[in-house]
Amino acid sequence: MVREISAGLNRVGIETDIMTFNMTERWKPRWSGAVESIDQSTIYKIPGLNWHPMTDSMRITMGVNVIPGRCTQIMKKYDIIHYHELELSFPLFTYQVKKPKILHLHGFDPNFLNRHLLSKMIFERTVDYYVAISRKARSDLSSLGISSSRILYLPNGVDTNVFQPSGEKEENLLLFVGRLTTQKGLPVLLRALRYVDTPVRLVVIGPPSSSAYYDFIRELARKEVSRGRHKIEILGDVNGSIVPWYQKASIFVLPSLWEGLPVVAIEALACGTPVVATSVDGTPEVVTDNENGFLVPANDPRRLAEKIQYLLENPSLRVKMGKEGRNRMIEDFSMDVLLKRLRRFYEEILSGGRDRISDIA
Repeated sequence: MVREISAGLNRVGIETDIMTFNMTERWKPRWSGAVESIDQSTIYKIPGLNWHPMTDSMRITMGVNVIPGRCTQIMKKYDIIHYHELELSFPLFTYQVKKPKILHLHGFDPNFLNRHLLSKMIFERTVDYYVAISRKARSDLSSLGISSSRILYLPNGVDTNVFQPSGEKEENLLLFVGRLTTQKGLPVLLRALRYVDTPVRLVVIGPPSSSAYYDFIRELARKEVSRGRHKIEILGDVNGSIVPWYQKASIFVLPSLWEGLPVVAIEALACGTPVVATSVDGTPEVVTDNENGFLVPANDPRRLAEKIQYLLENPSLRVKMGKEGRNRMIEDFSMDVLLKRLRRFYEEILSGGRDRISDIA
């Protein structure tokens, strides 16, 4: 998402560079001079320290890795510093850089910050503004005591010129896209298939979080396939674009246990594919029940199967929901809309100021 935002800002004349961790240099917390140029942006790669496995937890590290001092000198030439994700290294180690600072929260746990006061102190005192990608996130920020004047509401966006309908749908093709983690709820979908009467082909795209979890998913899939009704393909990371999969899927399924604001649902709907998703966090802001898809409770295989089956049996409804979803994504969740809103935020922060921004991943 950071790369897409940076490329878009450059296209509209806001010169934007990126600073990120160079994770190929995990145990070398010194500046190595790694610089690249992508999409008109300069990419600064900062070596960060990979904590020992015994201490590698947010509770101990506070989301902070070791940052060399050189990055603070680089940042001084920018007008705004825009951090992404709840990774507190950059905010902490650039505290002395007196520039307007924004923390873009693509997903965070307010309960963690309430439990760990030192992390909360860093979170509250090192930035000026916070970007909430959903109304739920905006409410969570308010619950932490963040003033509404410091919260910018900015939903995620995708390039609707890339993610658009094309070609024919493959009948009874279900699609899941996402990293294979507990959060994404893929086991719930695999268990739901036993309650789906219509034979389907389920395609799973996304990298595993661990070999153990990948083996667990594969075994669940094997057991379901052995029942002789459905086909399941676990593709992992696909080479090239996943857009064709969104375009030909009959239904996109997002069985997450929790979410920020799911980009994959936006991508699917932009391609005219209806979505069956769990009603968690920011997902209902994208998927409107009975309009562009269906919402079901989290961790409920039977209810998930019920809505999948209903859409499989009603092709005209799938088409209608797909069109509704496409129109809504263009209106509210396109990259063009996001960039216009972000540009307005920058201009407001600078009070009609300058046009060079540092986006930090």
